[in-house]
Amino acid sequence: MLILAVLTLLVNCKEKNQQINETGGDGSGMVVNESGNTVPESENDSLNLSASGAFENSALVKNEDESYSFHYNLKKGETYPLNMKISQNQSMKANGQDVNISSGRTVNFDYLVEEVKGNNYKLKATFKEFSENSQGPDGVRLSYNTSLAKPDDKDVAQSWTIYKSITGQSFGMEIDNKGRVISVNGLEKVIGNSLSKLKNEFTAEEQNVIKQMLNAYLSTDAIKTQFEESLNIFPDKNLKIGEKWEDSQNISEGPVKGTNKVTRTFQQLENGVAKIKVSGQQDVSGNETQNGVTATMKNHSTIDGYIDLDTESGWVRKMNITKKETASTTFQQGEQKETESGSSIIVTTIN
Repeated sequence: MLILAVLTLLVNCKEKNQQINETGGDGSGMVVNESGNTVPESENDSLNLSASGAFENSALVKNEDESYSFHYNLKKGETYPLNMKISQNQSMKANGQDVNISSGRTVNFDYLVEEVKGNNYKLKATFKEFSENSQGPDGVRLSYNTSLAKPDDKDVAQSWTIYKSITGQSFGMEIDNKGRVISVNGLEKVIGNSLSKLKNEFTAEEQNVIKQMLNAYLSTDAIKTQFEESLNIFPDKNLKIGEKWEDSQNISEGPVKGTNKVTRTFQQLENGVAKIKVSGQQDVSGNETQNGVTATMKNHSTIDGYIDLDTESGWVRKMNITKKETASTTFQQGEQKETESGSSIIVTTIN
């Protein structure tokens, strides 16, 4: 199952102001703001943007205070790509032995804008291509790509066959102009079509396992999470160039405790591209005792990278995020102690 955990930026969609036929005591126009209060139009210029057509022309709207509002500005009939690649290199050390493993996975989508409804978009999402590669500690490299011929290796060929059955199929989505998913439909048809293609390729028992996998991978929640973690990328407030916003959280999962913090900076705006710098770190630790053995773990990771946004559409032109992680687990029973350690580098790119 694809795991596309990149980064999630929480956003709040602002409603358009509604113009009314009133004038203030000085003759100025009046509007109803988001709180439902009637105020002079001049007090609300930074939010009353649709009247000037700004929302129709750009994904980044410049306000009077030199700040920018972010939103999607997609066009009906246009197709927007999401080409994602995740590569990972792992090094582990245990019992005096070093083990190195590398892997990579890509998934490519096309999103066709079928309809624009106010601030919402109706999309047709199509699976275009899947590929995967791995190299184990023995140096043997295995790979498949649904755009290429079926591999000779039996196990790899099975993966190719499953993902090939999905390739080319489509489902529907509706999103708002901040990238939040409102609804997903048509996934049941994709699953049914895939299972129909696979029924002569696998045993009944294997088909049952594949069905469970497809139901998980192609669930509404999985598709929603995948899209929002990749494309729900706008700040929840107006920003000036050079300003930043942060997300931080405390982690508490059973015996594991820690903190996570991500900082994003609106770095520059040039040649139709808004560049956002991303940095952060996570530290977690914990211990647990079972059957007289105490396991103590420590994990430290950092992320660093950038997101380039197209200023006309708001779509990602390029994203590159690197996560570096070090981890160690010590097992102790009485005076006996053994430590396993490892490190990994995960690079996620889009388009």
